Amino acid sequence: MSSSTGSSQLHGKRFPVLDKGYVILLEHLGSDARVVDAARVSTGTKTGVDAERDRNLIFFLMENKHGTPFEHVVFQFAIKCPLFVARQWMRHRIASYNERSARYRVFEEEFYVPNPADVPPIFDEADLKEYEALLKQEHDVYQRLVQKAQPFKEHRQRAREVFRALLGTAYYTEFYWTVNFRSLMNFMELRTGSGAQWEIRQYADAIAGIARQVVPHCYAAYERYVLKQTDAGDLERGMQQ
Repeated sequence: MSSSTGSSQLHGKRFPVLDKGYVILLEHLGSDARVVDAARVSTGTKTGVDAERDRNLIFFLMENKHGTPFEHVVFQFAIKCPLFVARQWMRHRIASYNERSARYRVFEEEFYVPNPADVPPIFDEADLKEYEALLKQEHDVYQRLVQKAQPFKEHRQRAREVFRALLGTAYYTEFYWTVNFRSLMNFMELRTGSGAQWEIRQYADAIAGIARQVVPHCYAAYERYVLKQTDAGDLERGMQQ
């Protein structure tokens, strides 16, 4: 058993999200086969002899909530998203994060502007232009104050620390995210659901598409037993054909 052919070709590929964001799978560790290996290490049973039996074991593990074997598949992503999306994202604490810091870097004028189709119909183009103009004005003030400290080396960092408060949560940030598949399933379940904010759902959908290609059997089991999609096994087989 192995993941779908060519999953390593996903490494470094940029998946655009929203108007300026992205998801990149930097690398991953493990596969469907590694989950089976981890589950069978206690008994010494061989893996790879019977592919259908290996697949059935993954479904058994998922159905019966034996979660630790899934922790042996690890993903490392590079993410670019609005600050308000990142703050929701980082509520998922069983993962490792390293984020861009406005203490050490000056933020560019780069913020999220929603598509008119993605906001309630009571708002028109003029409302979105006003939203955008205000964010530009905030950045102009921020940049002016940070630049004022530039001739004074001893004041530069303090200026960045204080005046970053002008940057609204629509501004884009970047972070590295390393997460195992067990924790990733929790993220995907919550953030692709109807109760999640639309913007973070776009990121979760992109990540789900990547995970499905890296560990197709595990993902099909997740769809069936976590998302309760009864045709998940059929979808998985269709994807691999």
